[in-house]
Amino acid sequence: THAGDLIGEVCLAVEMGADPTDIGKTIHPHPTLGESVGMAAEVFEGACTDLPPQKKK
Repeated sequence: THAGDLIGEVCLAVEMGADPTDIGKTIHPHPTLGESVGMAAEVFEGACTDLPPQKKK
């Protein structure tokens, strides 16, 4: 699995008390699996520009 690629970034965010906005504003290296953490935070905040907007149900 690729959990080892993500665990460091997620643990640091938890330890620092980071919220989704903090994580989304952090620079994530590209292309890496770690950038999916930042993208997930951006989607949560509604600020993701890499994916098409989702239609509300």
